Amino acid sequence: MREMIKRIVLVIFVLLVLTAISGFFYMQKNPLDGKTSINKTSNLSGNHLK
Repeated sequence: MREMIKRIVLVIFVLLVLTAISGFFYMQKNPLDGKTSINKTSNLSGNHLK
């Protein structure tokens, strides 16, 4: 029982670390600038409408 709980906690921890690392690289690639993200959103919505 205790081994199973340790394994579950380890899996959750690894998933959190992987999510943090992938989020870090995503933010490096796409930085959050307010005006830039608004322009990107409007451009995307404009492309979808056309």
